Amino acid sequence: LNAVGASFGPLPRARTMAPTAFKDIGKLCSDLLSKDYKTGSNSVEVKSKVPNGITFTPKADKTGDKFSGSLAAKSAVPGGADLEVTLKTSGVMSASLEAANMMKGLSLTLDCETPAPGKPGLLSSGKGTLDYKTDALTAKGSYDYYRGDAHAAASSAFKALTFGACADYSVSKSSLSKYAAACQYVAPDFTVCAKLNEALGKPDGMVYAGSYYHKVSPKMQVGTEVSKAAKKDAVSLAFGCQYKLDKDLTVKGKVDADGMLSASYKHKLSNISTLTLATVIDTVHLAESSKHKFGLALNLTP
Repeated sequence: LNAVGASFGPLPRARTMAPTAFKDIGKLCSDLLSKDYKTGSNSVEVKSKVPNGITFTPKADKTGDKFSGSLAAKSAVPGGADLEVTLKTSGVMSASLEAANMMKGLSLTLDCETPAPGKPGLLSSGKGTLDYKTDALTAKGSYDYYRGDAHAAASSAFKALTFGACADYSVSKSSLSKYAAACQYVAPDFTVCAKLNEALGKPDGMVYAGSYYHKVSPKMQVGTEVSKAAKKDAVSLAFGCQYKLDKDLTVKGKVDADGMLSASYKHKLSNISTLTLATVIDTVHLAESSKHKFGLALNLTP
């Protein structure tokens, strides 16, 4: 640890909050390189809260000639829980009930979804999830009764270091289907993360990945992700940056090893509306217009 401190500066003091959840290890870089780059579709979302506390969120998406939409309603229910029900234009309905702080650090979430029209059964998915957080440990366990899938994850931290692991188990097949491990070092202005994961039975085998996130200034952030499948020679690389032109306008750009150049423009038009424009250009096939994509998203929150 002294060597780490010499290389990266003094380690922060012991934590007084729960460690980063396993799924959020490396999230800063992942969000930088993935959020606001949705292309190939146009979407509009409106979120409003009525006086009795129910929040309604209608959303519409258009991809090519196909249109899809959904209406979600979220409200607090007796007992300190939150209930959200979503109806999609495909005819599928889903519901989520979250009960936070059932006891200190413990929360329960129940999710279910109906099958697509024409398919048999009352539900196609029914999952229960338990989240537990303490100053030393963050743990999560879930089980989907209909699909027979179980998931477990845990993470812990020592000063600036966070480490964790997760595993997926198929009850119907009586076998492990996926596992992963990760570690992360967090400093005030940068984060370094390393991961390995394997989806058993998949051709790629074990995949090694690493990422680096740097907050250069309050206005600028940069990040890089590298990954390699053990059974392949090629190395995947993506890097990008985000720059905040002012309090309402943010631009982002990234490029990857496949020659895909992406850019996004996010503008807070007013206190209730945000417009996001994104594009992906295939620099290997610049002359082929069908290879390039564009996306638009408008969010309204009255």
